[in-house]
Amino acid sequence: MQNRFNARRLHLRLQAALVALAGMSASPVVLAQASAGTPFTIGVLPNVSARVLFASYQPMREYFERELGQRVEVATAPDFRAFSERLLKGEFQMVVTAPNLGRVAQLDAGWDLMAVYEPRIPALAVAAAENADQSPAQVRGRALALANPQSLVALVALDWLRNQGLQAGTDFKVVVTANDDSLGAVLRSGEAPIAIMSRGELRAKPPEMQARLRVMHEIAQVPGFFVMANPRLDPAARRRLRSLVLGFPATEEGKRFFGLSGFTNIREPSEADLRFLEPFNDITRRALGLKP
Repeated sequence: MQNRFNARRLHLRLQAALVALAGMSASPVVLAQASAGTPFTIGVLPNVSARVLFASYQPMREYFERELGQRVEVATAPDFRAFSERLLKGEFQMVVTAPNLGRVAQLDAGWDLMAVYEPRIPALAVAAAENADQSPAQVRGRALALANPQSLVALVALDWLRNQGLQAGTDFKVVVTANDDSLGAVLRSGEAPIAIMSRGELRAKPPEMQARLRVMHEIAQVPGFFVMANPRLDPAARRRLRSLVLGFPATEEGKRFFGLSGFTNIREPSEADLRFLEPFNDITRRALGLKP
């Protein structure tokens, strides 16, 4: 995909991020909670419903609870923006987050990038099954539907449309749905002819909903989710976490997790992952309300 941005790599101080977020007060959604003791909290991006997240991450919760000898809970937030706010505030000890959100947290708040999920994430343009038009130009004068406008999948899709002469806010409007399950309803109602979602988000929909949708285009494959450690943890604790995360795929819990989630591996990060994200760093900051 053509790079149309000259993104500035600005290293904002954590204090500035905290001041910008000071007025935000919505509480995180707790998905799993063990018995007594101080919990180790794994924050997971709300790219699918809380019900699906809870089921998918139960094996990971069990693994870390056993290996750390500590109560572990999995938590999320109502949406991508709220989740990123809690990440920047340091409310989780470890997070699984979208790569662009993770990269901004790494640059601006010092979060430690430990690992990356595989496979790469397909960004999809999806239409109602009865809509046979393959042209992205059908959004002109109409709308594009998004559930998570801060996601890398959404940002890549908007860049794809821009490269074809279709500018959000000028040539089409963006309809943001309450959650990814609402995207299908927006398509079927005719309010928007195209919706953007990841392959995982499409796969998480009930079979009857999937049957009423079709994939128009696979726009790109973006890096998988980042697994990151809170910079407030001491270096030895972060090294231990990194070892546990990278060892997880070989365990029985890891195999169960992959079977439930659709992910296939967890690997070390690469320079190629970071290069892919560079054009989207400042765009992500603006989407989160953080000035570049």
